[in-house]
Amino acid sequence: MKFLLTFAVLAPSSHNSQPWRFEIKENEINIFLEPARRLIESDKNDRQAYISLGCAITNIVTAADYYGLSCNVAHCPDKNDNYLAARITIPTKSQKAVPSETDHFIFSIPKRVTNRNQYANKLPPETFLSEIKSLNTSDLSIYIIIEQQKKNQLADVALLASIDAMEDGNFRRELSQYVKSNTTLSPIGMPGFGIGLPTPVSFIAPIMIKYLNMNKLNHKKDEALLKKHTPAFVIIATSEDNRPNWIETGELYERIALLATREGLSTAMWAAPIQISEHFKELQKILQTEFRPQALFRLGYPVKPTLHSPRLMIDKVLIGDP
Repeated sequence: MKFLLTFAVLAPSSHNSQPWRFEIKENEINIFLEPARRLIESDKNDRQAYISLGCAITNIVTAADYYGLSCNVAHCPDKNDNYLAARITIPTKSQKAVPSETDHFIFSIPKRVTNRNQYANKLPPETFLSEIKSLNTSDLSIYIIIEQQKKNQLADVALLASIDAMEDGNFRRELSQYVKSNTTLSPIGMPGFGIGLPTPVSFIAPIMIKYLNMNKLNHKKDEALLKKHTPAFVIIATSEDNRPNWIETGELYERIALLATREGLSTAMWAAPIQISEHFKELQKILQTEFRPQALFRLGYPVKPTLHSPRLMIDKVLIGDP
């Protein structure tokens, strides 16, 4: 059980805050939201945190499947515990033989990385896009935007929402604490290389973010990134807007991210239009849906690779000693 959690901690999270804590009880893994790693200013309702927990769940289920174990996942199983996001029950014996194929998604977990840089002007294969679309359910809808006009509309909403977010001094102050230098030893946060910063600039980036609206200053650069260097946007929207839906969004996003990794593609979340003010309503108009957008991310072939962000060790996120 503890070994499976080594895959869970490789999941993506907003600001690389890693807002999870795990508890092992016999054949169960309890997944909690860790209050100390909540993003108080940028994620006031914990949506992004629960999406992150959903990503961790997918990694656990994926790894368990490779080792012949089935999982029963219960979302928010205790109404009296708002921090208990999920309980995964795993049988004590293998239910099937361990697969020998080398293209299992478990191999994508350590390779998956958020790449926020430019993507090549090349669409993902139609077979891949069709596979993503097949993941739709009655409660979760996936929208893939490749038409330039609609991409431009989405980009405009995302750019405006990002500028609005950085107008808040408390938001900037919190973000500045999570943007790190390229040589950081911190296990939490985003090294500058993740957003294409050279090492010298990465040392002063936190100070600049704290005192300046960098999204306003970088508007032209960000506009080019979204309109010229993003072949596809993907949006996940849900019928309801609650904790179980946020967790399910994270589970689905990570599934898509692992699929993308196997195809040599990268993904990068753009949370501002989802989280800030009511910009999500503009997304609804573009998509012509009443479902609530929960995740918007870029999808494409990265022009250049990027390194992994650091991670907390298992003993730092595990309750007790199993």
